[in-house]
Amino acid sequence: MNLSILRCGKRQAVGVRRMVLAASVLAAVWGVPAALAQAPASGSDEPSAGQPEMQQQAVDALNRLGSYLRTLKRFRIEADSVTDAVLTTGQNVGFLHRTEMSVERPNKLRVVVTGSRAPKGLIYDGHTVVLYNDTHNYYSKVPAPPTIRELITDADQKYGVQLPLVDLFYWGEQSDDEKALTTAIFIGLDKVQGKWCNHYAYQQPGLDWELWIQTGPRPLPCRFVVTDTTQPSRPQHAVNYQWTLDPSFAAGTFEFHPGPGAHQIPMRPASAPDEAQQGDAQ
Repeated sequence: MNLSILRCGKRQAVGVRRMVLAASVLAAVWGVPAALAQAPASGSDEPSAGQPEMQQQAVDALNRLGSYLRTLKRFRIEADSVTDAVLTTGQNVGFLHRTEMSVERPNKLRVVVTGSRAPKGLIYDGHTVVLYNDTHNYYSKVPAPPTIRELITDADQKYGVQLPLVDLFYWGEQSDDEKALTTAIFIGLDKVQGKWCNHYAYQQPGLDWELWIQTGPRPLPCRFVVTDTTQPSRPQHAVNYQWTLDPSFAAGTFEFHPGPGAHQIPMRPASAPDEAQQGDAQ
């Protein structure tokens, strides 16, 4: 039995960096509605046919976002996502998930993922990392490096485990991603879950993605949509974020206590056959 709760195949295990599952995106570029007069200024003009397809303001928005996220020492994210899987018929079907992530940098992390199955997740305390799956009542516990940043790389390379929302730790940090962009465009101003957000669209080989970034002094991501353009059905992954900055975490938040009947199993290395990964990944 494989404890495949956050494990995914190498082709899927690269986040925005390469991880995308997506369906057709209806790119609706709205004219300026009357209500926009009450919206905060975005600092950008509405897009027009004469604007370049590689807009520096759209590239700079990624860098500002990443720089701001790296200043956050303690935060909580609630993310609702829909991830497409492609059936043998060629049809996309969406799987709903809710991911709750609690972070206290540099070395505390708790992730809980709920969906069509019982909760599963990861707990990291700066010394060990535990992956648990309440569906099968199993957990694995292994030594871990001393920081979240190192944990992300270590878990991926050793066990093929990619942390949910891992892109939040990378945005604006990888120059290779910026070089890979073929288009970067400001689309306009939208309201996402009650917050005004600047809407950007990006392309790079094999994928299209859109990002909504909150206006004002806190450029937090509001919504993210990424599309795999290499597949005929264009499967999609879309997520909406809700942020709590500087939360108070309850005692024991970053501790793992096995439930009744739970038993520990070894963590398999990434090179091991993973017959269960596709079913558990959904």
